[in-house]
Amino acid sequence: MLPALLRNIVKDVRIEFRSRIVISLIVSFCVIVTVSIGFASGGMIESPMVHSVLLWVIIFFSGMNSSHIFYREIEENTALFNLMYYSPESIFVAKLFVNCSIMFAVSIIVGVLYLFVMDVVVYHPLSYASMLLSGSLSLAVCTTIIAAIAAVAQARGGLFAILSFPITLPVITVVIKTTAQSFLAVIFSPFSAILFLLAFSSLLGVVSYILFPYIWREF
Repeated sequence: MLPALLRNIVKDVRIEFRSRIVISLIVSFCVIVTVSIGFASGGMIESPMVHSVLLWVIIFFSGMNSSHIFYREIEENTALFNLMYYSPESIFVAKLFVNCSIMFAVSIIVGVLYLFVMDVVVYHPLSYASMLLSGSLSLAVCTTIIAAIAAVAQARGGLFAILSFPITLPVITVVIKTTAQSFLAVIFSPFSAILFLLAFSSLLGVVSYILFPYIWREF
């Protein structure tokens, strides 16, 4: 399975960088929205909770553009070929790897740019960085299996967002509250939040890994 997994990961990464339209769209979206909010607010926002909400709203909707990882298989008629030559498990792990890479890049770009544009002071940089990484990991795990379900239903926009919201709501709630605390000059520990996000990601990842073969056979 490992050679097939590596081939799938290399294939998906090459496709993403060969066709840069989606990556350019994601990067442009997160940069334009972040800069627009910064100029529109004019530095008037002082609440750490509002900053945290805006930050994760931008990351969340930027990540929603990564749903193309399964739609591309339908549009290019490659789903049947992959089903014949690769196991569904290796396909899922490869797609998850690509989605995680995209979400990590989005969270880093938005996280750094937001601090610069909005002139936000981070009193706990390690907690802030850990929330960006663990939160984006959880969002990637959630959206990967949802993207597969939405692709089978051939519903690109509305259904994907509708299905994503209730599953990602616990993740969004935790990361918003913990990120807001990193903007405050108070002592706190993000360990419980990180532990919850990792446990949530692991559980959902295992369930998705088990269920994905049944979803993939419907392509």
